[in-house]
Amino acid sequence: MAILSKGTDFSTGDQVTAANLDALVDSATFAAGAVDNTTTALDSSSPQKIIVKDGGIGTTQLATSDSTTTGVTFAKMQHVASGTVLANSTSSEGDISALTVADTKIIIGNGSGLTSAALSGDATMTNGGAVTIANDAVTLAKMQNVAANTVLVRDASSEGNISAKAVTNTQILIGDGTGFTAAALSGDATMTNGGVVTIANDAVTTAKIDDDAVTLAKIENVAANTVLVRNANSTGDISAKAVANTQILIGDGTGFTAAALSGDATMTNAGVVDISNDVALGGSPTTTTQSAGNNTTRVATTAFVTTAVAATTLTEIVEAPLDVAVVPVSGMIQIPTGYKATSAVAYGYRITVTLTEKNVNSTSSGTALASGSTAAKTNESLGAVSLNFTDVNSTSTNYLHYDVVNFNGFTDEFHGIKVNVEPI
Repeated sequence: MAILSKGTDFSTGDQVTAANLDALVDSATFAAGAVDNTTTALDSSSPQKIIVKDGGIGTTQLATSDSTTTGVTFAKMQHVASGTVLANSTSSEGDISALTVADTKIIIGNGSGLTSAALSGDATMTNGGAVTIANDAVTLAKMQNVAANTVLVRDASSEGNISAKAVTNTQILIGDGTGFTAAALSGDATMTNGGVVTIANDAVTTAKIDDDAVTLAKIENVAANTVLVRNANSTGDISAKAVANTQILIGDGTGFTAAALSGDATMTNAGVVDISNDVALGGSPTTTTQSAGNNTTRVATTAFVTTAVAATTLTEIVEAPLDVAVVPVSGMIQIPTGYKATSAVAYGYRITVTLTEKNVNSTSSGTALASGSTAAKTNESLGAVSLNFTDVNSTSTNYLHYDVVNFNGFTDEFHGIKVNVEPI
């Protein structure tokens, strides 16, 4: 059905003029029923125009469009405040409205509509969408379930996700450079699942112990009045050996004996030793050698006696009548056993003395030792001549032989000779 009725009705042969064409449109009228007065109506102008009535456009009048440029465009929609979204923020159907969404807020259903709120509590979010979980917010209950007897680790030599690592009975985690190895302690030490570590027997060698590291407090407790010894004649462990009052430890070839001094000597627990009376010393006992010249009741050693004897001059004096001319005289002197002759001095007036070493049973002249002469007496003092020679040791037949003659033909006196001897 035509909406408009033409204003000019042409017949065959009619001339088409401008006026006729204008009348065709200008004189046109709306056909009956062209306006339903529900969705559209005629206004009051002349000529009248078709207008859309308020509420005249319903869902059926709006065409469906899948185009970004047709349909109801954004520009055709009502202006709204900045920072808002169009939503029905009520709990029932109805008109949409502009819901304000401030900085960092999101739209959240609240059961009775929509709420604009920022993330808070365990997580926050920036206006760039970056969500941050608060410290300590991820509880163990919120984590993924894992297999029994496992720990969460990064089991790799690079950063990345963690995983569950199984750790069986008595095992511990050990870094291996590429992650972790679960292994039980072994070798010199083992460990129970209660954390009790046991060092294997004989595992701690001398090289493993630092110098001065084993203090007295680290050594096993022992009974009172004992000392630590190896009480055997073989290598092995030490043990505690009891030492009672006044006892000392004495090696017995198979270990030690604890015994007090007895017999010829006793000792207090302060170390004071007391020698018994009337001790008969056998063998070759020794003691401290006293100082030379000591004249007390102290024990004299052979060294003390030898020194004392050596300090004593043993002499053999051969005398002639005083102030009487003498003829040449000779004699022999025996050297005491264990001694040696070292020098001699002859006394007299104007004499010459010759000393030789000679065997008492020999008729030979012997070995010459020394010779010397004295001058005339002065103020009645005897002259003396020193006779020095190489030491002569004593023997059963070896003697010193002296010959005395007048000096330069004088007839005078010989008063004797003294020989100095020392222990060999």
